[in-house]
Amino acid sequence: MTPGAARRVLVAVGIALVVTIAVLGRIGVVAGEPVGAADNADGVRLFCTARLAPDATDGRASGHGIVVDAFRTGGPECRLPAPVTSGGVILRATVALTAGDAFDLSRLATAYAALLGLGAGVAAWAAGRRPGPAVAVVVPPLLPLLVVPWWSRFLVSTYAEPAGLLGAAWCVWGLLVVALTRPVDRSARLAAIGLVAVGGVVAATAKPGFMPVGVAAVAAVALVTVGTGRRWWWRRGPAQVAAALAVGIAASPVLAGIRYQDALYEVPNTHDLVFTAILPESGPAPLPALGLPAAAFRASGEHYYLYEGRDVRGWDETPGPRTLELRSAARRYVAEHPVLLARMVHRGLVITVRPQIPYLVSTTAGDRTVDGSLPVPEVPEAAQRMGVTFAYLDRLPGRPVPPLVLAVALLGAASTVLFPRATRRLGAGRGLLRVAGVLAVGALGTVVLAVLGDGYVELAKHVWLASYLLVVTGTLLIAAVVAAGLAAVRRRARGSGTSEDRTAGSRPTVSDPCAFVEP
Repeated sequence: MTPGAARRVLVAVGIALVVTIAVLGRIGVVAGEPVGAADNADGVRLFCTARLAPDATDGRASGHGIVVDAFRTGGPECRLPAPVTSGGVILRATVALTAGDAFDLSRLATAYAALLGLGAGVAAWAAGRRPGPAVAVVVPPLLPLLVVPWWSRFLVSTYAEPAGLLGAAWCVWGLLVVALTRPVDRSARLAAIGLVAVGGVVAATAKPGFMPVGVAAVAAVALVTVGTGRRWWWRRGPAQVAAALAVGIAASPVLAGIRYQDALYEVPNTHDLVFTAILPESGPAPLPALGLPAAAFRASGEHYYLYEGRDVRGWDETPGPRTLELRSAARRYVAEHPVLLARMVHRGLVITVRPQIPYLVSTTAGDRTVDGSLPVPEVPEAAQRMGVTFAYLDRLPGRPVPPLVLAVALLGAASTVLFPRATRRLGAGRGLLRVAGVLAVGALGTVVLAVLGDGYVELAKHVWLASYLLVVTGTLLIAAVVAAGLAAVRRRARGSGTSEDRTAGSRPTVSDPCAFVEP
């Protein structure tokens, strides 16, 4: 190994260790006082796959107002056969590496932090021999996790969200490497393709609602060129093979996850789509198209678990037995009324400015069994009547920011495709705009699936990963402006040089370092 290659490996290993320790420090695992996200009765879908049982006096992980982080191994099997998920695989592997009858969620958080560090290390290695480019690639996805605990605290939980976060971070790191390297850097781009492909599978199989993140990233990486061979299949083959493998691996678990979700929550999800989103946004007009009586409108805005549908007159006779038909009719109605869909998506985007999700408290129980409970805070994000949530959202500071970030990212990415020659002058900013566009598509898709899947119920949690992606997108947009400014300064410097320098500066480069597909 040459000294340059050894130095490159050392930089990558150092960054991987720093990232792992920094993430663990942010969530308090290093200090022994971790912060997490309390279970709201959904966590059993994950920890049952590893045969874990909460170490609590009532045998439950939810309803205590704290994060139950102590578990016992050898618990009961899942009530329904659970599909294969990336979060379940990571949890089972972590439990298998743990000796003894006890298991603590801090160990799971350590596994996730190590995997985040691994992804950062691979990206740092691929970014180049110097520490500067490596740090520039690693920082944007990592920054939100270290500045605030809103996303990183979910690493100490029994939710599927951490796996989605891990997959998304790997995808961003891989796409950034592509954006800031040349096709002639074969090893770097192959490593980046691997990061995106694996990250896409992890994100898409974490839970069905995160599928758009994996789809957007894998679709983008399929366009990556590697090398400068004349034959297209030689240049684009590696990326397309990796994308095809990712789709093939993820397809079955994703479809199984959708069926599992429907089996568990078909009735409440259908109710919530109609009564917390469509009717409050449209008034009673959709009732005939949905096959509901006029009296059903009196339950508009009500969460299913408020009365379990009993407040809807004739629920057992009309909506209850035909939830599949009702859901199909509801989604068809939304598709036929794009203004309604726009309102729903806008609500989902607005609430991404509030990813704290305070009703999932962060206090952990520690190494003891749980006895008694603490009060769970009542917050508008978890209100069971949507009027409370709407009033909160309408007063929320920063409401225009998420739609604005989304629009700028999509327009910026589109401009690099529609005007390739003009945007080439942006230098590294061109590639950053394209990555921002991919993340914006993933965030938008996540929001769309959230509002069409369960209406506005627990919307802040359902769009939690979208909020992370939008923050990273905004960071990349700022970085693109800085990169474009630096490119302009360099052009002026070349323009003020000698005629020989200007001629040399105008020579075409071997390849465009900021393009997914070579022009």
